[in-house]
Amino acid sequence: MTQSLDLRNIDGAAWELEEVTPHYRRWLLPLGEGRFIRKTEFLADDELIKENRQAFNDSEGKRWGDGQIVARVPLNKLYGSQDQIMEKLREGDRDHLKWWLNSEAARPYRTFKGRI
Repeated sequence: MTQSLDLRNIDGAAWELEEVTPHYRRWLLPLGEGRFIRKTEFLADDELIKENRQAFNDSEGKRWGDGQIVARVPLNKLYGSQDQIMEKLREGDRDHLKWWLNSEAARPYRTFKGRI
C-alpha cells in the first residue's frame, strides 16, 4: 500500500544533510523501517535565473535574429516529469516546447522577450 505524504508540512529540521557539492545539496528524510525520502536542492538554479532575468531585461527593443538564445533551462527542469518537456520532445511534439516557453512557468528561464 502506498501512502501519500505532504512534504510541505514537514519541519525543516527533520531533513538530514547527506551530500554537498558546488551544484547541489542532497537531503534525506527518514521515514522509519529502512525507508526514506531523498530531495535534491540545485544551487546553480538561482544564479541561472538571475542571469536569465538580466538577459531578458537587456533584450528590450532588440529584434529576433539567427542564433538568438531564447531560454536557458536547467537540466533538472528540462528532464523533470512535471513539465514533460523532454518527454514531449522525444514524442516529436515540438509545439509543447513552444507552448511551455511562452507560459508563465518558463518565465524564469527566458532570456529574450517576445512570443515564440
